[in-house]
Amino acid sequence: TATVVDDDPAFGAANIVANLTGLGGGTAVNPVSYDSGTGAAVWNLGSVTCTPANGTVWVYVDATDAIGNPAAQGSDDIIADNTPPTAVTGFDAAPGHQKCDLSWTMGTDTYLDGVVVQRNANAGDYPVYPLFVAAWPTVTPYYPGTHLLGTNVYTGGATSATDAVVDRNIYYYQAFCFDIARNYGAAEVAGASADLATNYWLGDVAAAIGFWGYNGLVNDADIDKLGSQYHQAPGGSPEDEMDVGPTVHPAYGPLGLPTPDDFVGFEDLMIFAMNYGVVSARVVPLLSEPVEGQLALSLEEIGSVAAGTVELALRLEGNTGEVKGVSAVLELDGMELVSARLSDEMSTPVAQTFLWYGADQIDIAILGTDVSIGGSGEVARLTFRATSEQYGVDFASAALRGADNEQLDADLEGYELGGSIPTVFRLVQNSPNPFNPVTKVAYHVPSESRVTIRVFDVTGRLVTTLVDDVVEPGRHAAVWNGTNDAGESVGSGVYFCTMETPDYRGSHKMMLLK
Repeated sequence: TATVVDDDPAFGAANIVANLTGLGGGTAVNPVSYDSGTGAAVWNLGSVTCTPANGTVWVYVDATDAIGNPAAQGSDDIIADNTPPTAVTGFDAAPGHQKCDLSWTMGTDTYLDGVVVQRNANAGDYPVYPLFVAAWPTVTPYYPGTHLLGTNVYTGGATSATDAVVDRNIYYYQAFCFDIARNYGAAEVAGASADLATNYWLGDVAAAIGFWGYNGLVNDADIDKLGSQYHQAPGGSPEDEMDVGPTVHPAYGPLGLPTPDDFVGFEDLMIFAMNYGVVSARVVPLLSEPVEGQLALSLEEIGSVAAGTVELALRLEGNTGEVKGVSAVLELDGMELVSARLSDEMSTPVAQTFLWYGADQIDIAILGTDVSIGGSGEVARLTFRATSEQYGVDFASAALRGADNEQLDADLEGYELGGSIPTVFRLVQNSPNPFNPVTKVAYHVPSESRVTIRVFDVTGRLVTTLVDDVVEPGRHAAVWNGTNDAGESVGSGVYFCTMETPDYRGSHKMMLLK
């Protein structure tokens, strides 16, 4: 627009021109309208090509009356901005109770003006999410592709927002920066401008004891529901709501996305346990024995509680406070599991603990966010009934999880009972480990055989031979005092113990610390 006034009644749009070359227009363009009363001249530009594309563009207006008198040239600058901002980075969506908390880092642009956040919902199939599970991790098509698609949840200049949404679902968010000319940044292909989250706490399935519903907490009411359906396939709604594990994004995390597996078991227990109480990070000092050696799970005979029964302790060794949950599948030979209970130390009121056992399995988890087991010692007591004269129990498999549901590596040591001969060759992890300077190396021999047990350094050089003889069936142990075959003490470091027979070869890493 420009204001041009003249006393001549015949003065009009034909007497006014604008040089619009900076906007991609002509050198002398008449206005599309002129109001002689106010002197307002107006040019409409449907589209322009600016030179430069970004920066200051000048527009010049000239006017001449009917007898050739020129007005002083008028001019003004216009900010040209035709380059979109860079994409949003670091976009994060976090779950809450009937909400998602969003945060991001703005893109860059000389004339940056704000950000718009759009949202799409999952297919509305809470809580089982079959399409999501099938598509993970390729979920890009679910995000709003442009700033015009989906539901707008925020427009402005902040770097965080809360999207209050009640219906339980997985929500997909995409953010787009915009400048003063309303050029919109791209959707980041790698996902830096997008994220997804649930709008509920995984494990929040009960409003009160005995009542399904939601209260924004994971507490005893939810654990009560979990226990009533544990270790079985859910029977449909609302039992399906307990089938939340394992999670992804992040994997096995309490704030992750559920990938239901149609079974309420250990994976779900760990998610409930991490969200229980939503308390501050702490380690519960339940077990009082010293922490020695490598993390291990073992079975130890306690004695007989009745005729024909045997009681074992499930023990945690080498635990520095990292273990939050244990799931052990047992391999039973001539015996059956009758009962299981927490040890006296684990059943203290310092922290709530979930225990479940089946015919050949026991699952345990400490309830509460970032709460784990402190120390080493007895975790549970298991009672077995012998069904034959020779009997034994070993670990078929076991999973140990940390405070953030991360997988932990641990040695497993079963226990063979009733004086029976071992059924397989086995080199047992040395104990203690690390050691200084003496450690015991146990090994099992099921039938008379030549056994050779050697110690090597990290270069593969032989340090010493502990056993090289024909050995009778049974459980045996050798002792290494940290010396070589010449009787000289060796230095601190990693060593490898190997056991060889005609039918078996096993090895373990040992750590000598002086």
